[in-house]
Amino acid sequence: MPWWEILRTAVESLRAYWLRSLLTLFSVAIGVFAIMAAGTAVNSLNFTVFQKLEEMGESTFFISRHPAIVLGGSAWREYLRRRPITYEQGQEFKRALASLTPFVCLYGAYPLSERIRWGGRATDPDVSIGGADEMFFYTFHFELAEGRPFTEQDLGLGRPVVLLGADVAGELFGDISPIGQQVRIRNRPFEVIGVLKPQGSILGQSRDNFVLIPTSYFVRYFVYDEWSSLVLVVRARYREELMAVIDESIGVLRRLRGLKPWQPNDFEIETNESLRKQFAGLTQYVGFFGLGTGAIALLAAGIGIMNIMLVAVRERTREIGIRKAVGAPRYGILLQFLAEAVILSLLGGALGILLGILAGWALGRVVGVDFTLPWGWMMLSIAVCIGTGLCWGTYPAWKAATLDPVEALRYE
Repeated sequence: MPWWEILRTAVESLRAYWLRSLLTLFSVAIGVFAIMAAGTAVNSLNFTVFQKLEEMGESTFFISRHPAIVLGGSAWREYLRRRPITYEQGQEFKRALASLTPFVCLYGAYPLSERIRWGGRATDPDVSIGGADEMFFYTFHFELAEGRPFTEQDLGLGRPVVLLGADVAGELFGDISPIGQQVRIRNRPFEVIGVLKPQGSILGQSRDNFVLIPTSYFVRYFVYDEWSSLVLVVRARYREELMAVIDESIGVLRRLRGLKPWQPNDFEIETNESLRKQFAGLTQYVGFFGLGTGAIALLAAGIGIMNIMLVAVRERTREIGIRKAVGAPRYGILLQFLAEAVILSLLGGALGILLGILAGWALGRVVGVDFTLPWGWMMLSIAVCIGTGLCWGTYPAWKAATLDPVEALRYE
């Protein structure tokens, strides 16, 4: 029997029992939906975060007290015992590294959010406060919309000046230029010297709802908690010099922190590549969850496929007997029933893929990540559907193919 005839007969058989086929199809779709929704979420999250990391440049790395992503309570306790990176250490570090690269930024983040005030207006109490120096724009992917950056004089004199994120500037000043105006942070006056260009949001979190003040002022008046520590952001002049700058940075900081040769580093060096690996390691758990959930659902769907195919064999016993009597080969009947099982599984898989992609797209719109089609997960889902149809359809197909034609013709 030609293959197209096998497919046509299989489709007609499924249409004849459309309600039963539809229910089984939906059970397959649920399993594939779980796989595709997780795969779309993982791909979109990784794509968005990796894209933002690439904007930092391949020659930039970070030195911090603890890793960006920490999993496990024991690891947290270990990092809590580490000493913070102080402003004095940061200044010494910049001077020691000046011969290799001048691009070193001393960055700090206040652990709480604050309300920013101007005149009779005030923001919501969710504005992040950061400390930065004159190298901020050389090491971070931010640009000024208007105004000027921090200068060495601002840092040296501890001037109360501030750079506003686009959301803060818009909320307080609207269409008015904020340059030269005074805002108040924790009841302290700061002169606005610049506004940053909008950066958008990532994972549902705005990247423009923050203000920056000079690091020297930041460490003097904003009290740290036990987790607070400066982050040293370093950019090598050229990509080829990155490893040499990292090695020198480790040696300099170990000396500044008084570490003995046998003691391990009490700080973390993180490049874009290491951050990508950390984030991918975190998001893989979402993928594992989707695969696990999908596998359980597909197991139930496979049992349903085998059940519907066994019922079909019983109901079509006389038809099988007639076909065998007129010379239909055993492999033709086997292939027909296998084709029915695989087509049923693939139709459910197609529906699950569509629903999973739509769910991933909707989630991306909600949390603010870029949507990408997970081609790898789509191919995996199709392969799983084919495997499910073959695995659970083999026994009913074999049973149909091995029926005795005489007994089948007598079946009522």
